[in-house]
Amino acid sequence: MSWNRALPYGTRDKLFGESRQMTETAYKMMAFFYTKGYRQIETPTFEYKDVFSRGREEREQRLYQFFDDRGRTLALRPDMTLPIGRVVSTIGLKGPLKLTYSGKVFRVFDDYTGKNNEQMQTGIEIIGGDPLKAEVEAVATVIQSLQTVGLDDTIIEIGHAEIYQSLCRELGLDEEQRLHFASLLTSKSLSGIRAFAAEHPQEKAFLLELPRLFGETSLLTHVRGLTTSRSIHQAIDRIEALVYQLTLLGYGTALSVDLGMVQTFEYYTGVIFRGYATSSATEFLSGGRYDDLFQRFEGQKRAAVGVGVNLDEIVRLKQQQSELTNKAIRTLIHYEEAAVVDALKRAQGPLNELSVCETVVESREYALEHGFQTLVICQKDGVTTESVEKGETS
Repeated sequence: MSWNRALPYGTRDKLFGESRQMTETAYKMMAFFYTKGYRQIETPTFEYKDVFSRGREEREQRLYQFFDDRGRTLALRPDMTLPIGRVVSTIGLKGPLKLTYSGKVFRVFDDYTGKNNEQMQTGIEIIGGDPLKAEVEAVATVIQSLQTVGLDDTIIEIGHAEIYQSLCRELGLDEEQRLHFASLLTSKSLSGIRAFAAEHPQEKAFLLELPRLFGETSLLTHVRGLTTSRSIHQAIDRIEALVYQLTLLGYGTALSVDLGMVQTFEYYTGVIFRGYATSSATEFLSGGRYDDLFQRFEGQKRAAVGVGVNLDEIVRLKQQQSELTNKAIRTLIHYEEAAVVDALKRAQGPLNELSVCETVVESREYALEHGFQTLVICQKDGVTTESVEKGETS
């Protein structure tokens, strides 16, 4: 079988309007981040595998791996946070730092998931500073950036990595059991959690409720009564503090909570985020606090929080809006050489485009195929205007 026209699973070509919208969306979001004091950083598409390989995330988020000419193992970056952590540590940058980025990430998902293995991502990282202030800044900034590209219905789910991690410690779970527990929480399997809780009665009441502990932020008020765990109580306190601050800023209606949230990467240590639109259940935003990440590079923790946005999903959500925008009257201008001056003047108007077709018939076909509503024909002896849909002439 010849593969010279096939694409690897999880990748696809982006053509014309979609490609343009991807570029414009990335530019608008990055431009907004610049206005908020974020400085751009760019890292290589591939690095040594050791930058990315650690524990559970290596197994769940399998890497694209290959060898350099000296036999050293390289990997395409599966996220942007780890390379940025390496840069900050290697150069010795001091905080507080407000960084932004845009680029592709590569993650090997199973075929049945329907997820793209190649994704375009943009986002922000805040390293150093007051942890709560940084978290408020990160969530508020990303909501505002999404508004700049026309997404006004974003919902940010807030969880806390310590809830899952604390339960794993208190229940004495081994690595296999931790992975099983994480999958149950991610799928919100009530029957699976019931069986799991029966095997671990220490936190049975909390475990049985955990898959249901998502939705309105008001549910936080009664959660403490389900567990005596001090670390879980502290995690809930932190979520409440963040929700309170963001509500004061006017973002309360954009917030929800999910106490059973589990992030793939183990370096998350505090509050964690996921983002959706009310019109779609597909996640397009994720992030959180990752103080432990810098232990990989510096041997000690360092306050840091970040949020990444999947631009492929953002563009998909905006396609319906784009269809509405395309209903604006677009005009194609066909012209004879003798009427080029008149045609060029008309093309200066908004949504007016010069035709490169040789004949009027070809211009009509092009206008119909590409969604133009009007065709203007400039000739030496006059100008004719046609409605593309109806083929009427005036």
